[in-house]
Amino acid sequence: MTTAPAGSAPVFLRDGQPWDLEARKRVARESVAALRRPQPRGLPRPPGPPALRTLAGMLRRTKGTELFGGISRDHPRIAHVRIGPEHIYVLSDPDLVVQVLLTEARHTTKGRALQQAKALLGEGLLTAGGELHRRQRSLVMPAFHRARIAGYAALMVEEAVAHRDAWQRRIEAGDVALDMAADMSALTLAIVGRTLFGADLSGDAADVGRALTDVLDGFDRMLVPGARVADLLRAPWVRDLERATGELDAVVARLITEHRASGDTGDLLSMLLASTDEQGGMADAQVRDETMTLVLAGHETTAMALTWAWHLLDANPAEAGLLRDELASLDGRPPTFEDLPALPRTRAVVAETLRVYPPAWILGRSMLDDLEVDGWTVPAGSIVLALPWALHRDGRFWPEPLAFRPGRWLDVEGRFDEGAPGQPRGSWFPFGWGSRRCIGDQFAWTEAMLLLATLAPGFAPTLAPGHRVDVHPAVTLRPEGGMPMRLRQAPAQP
Repeated sequence: MTTAPAGSAPVFLRDGQPWDLEARKRVARESVAALRRPQPRGLPRPPGPPALRTLAGMLRRTKGTELFGGISRDHPRIAHVRIGPEHIYVLSDPDLVVQVLLTEARHTTKGRALQQAKALLGEGLLTAGGELHRRQRSLVMPAFHRARIAGYAALMVEEAVAHRDAWQRRIEAGDVALDMAADMSALTLAIVGRTLFGADLSGDAADVGRALTDVLDGFDRMLVPGARVADLLRAPWVRDLERATGELDAVVARLITEHRASGDTGDLLSMLLASTDEQGGMADAQVRDETMTLVLAGHETTAMALTWAWHLLDANPAEAGLLRDELASLDGRPPTFEDLPALPRTRAVVAETLRVYPPAWILGRSMLDDLEVDGWTVPAGSIVLALPWALHRDGRFWPEPLAFRPGRWLDVEGRFDEGAPGQPRGSWFPFGWGSRRCIGDQFAWTEAMLLLATLAPGFAPTLAPGHRVDVHPAVTLRPEGGMPMRLRQAPAQP
């Protein structure tokens, strides 16, 4: 990494060359182009919707949950979809999902959307493939060992307690209206600052939060038809994306420099900088990519899961009461990492939220080789999609699929059990599969449970009157128009 002139973005170097936004865009385009294969003519394809209907839906900006959810409903095993030159296969049967995403995952790589995300995330764990992914996963894994997560948990609780006190002060002042999506994003960003950087980002929070919003919005736009033209024409959103990426790069560069000087301070960034193997450690450009991946992936997904959890608890007061009954065992003190095994219903609330509103609502893979799936040849170069949104809500596998029933995750003795609902393998996969399973899943479980266990005993936020809750399926599953809620005290426990 080289020092940049004042007011400009830092220059990260990769193989001696600038690893800036333009370089990452070029790599993203090359990665997408490398996945294209000539499609065989006359190949029998599974039934699916007419190509023009699907294309028209995309041009009308039909929500992906509606577009692909409808395909999944109409074709409950496998469907073929043609969108321009792309041949897409939608998997809606758990056995097929397990086959493609887990058992025979070696025939696949990350989908086109994540290849395009290299423009923002570079070659981080979420986007890298092959040997680079294997090496990086090995280097990053120690940062998520149980002992480390226990340390992060204490910081999570500190931030949650501060947030709880701030909510109380707002109620006392009569300032009870908030956008829960923005509020949870602010809280998880504060936790990212403490656990990833070992730093209080409160001074940077407004700028970093705004930059993260612009980056995520820009990424959404990158995935729609015409994005390349908009890029070439320097559309306003492209300029916003470049500015926001530069701002985040500057924060990361500053923190890398500080951590190189101070050594291991127990946070995630320290671990990334200290990790080594027979090839040595990570260059600053690689640390930048892993850091950006952890910030964007971890911060956004947990914030959205918590946002949906508050909505579901408000809509199901009996379930909220059962949650508070369990949390009463804490006797008013903040939870700890050691308390989590004794909070099965809290974990069940998180699991059921991930089922009904999975933040990672769609998973895509690009085929590297031909593969026979359900009697059909899925050729190299095609795209395979699996939708947690559809499979998590499929009545074939879940009784009362749209009902919020955390109790389904508890066994007869009241313990949390991922198999308790009786669903087949492949019908619930909120964190992905196999070597591509989210490396931070236990971090996310811990964070979501501790934040709920800190805030839910004293508060019962309610949806703002007149607001209609709907989904906005973007990079993650967000609430359309945010989640306006009103803070109120939780009912007194009997």
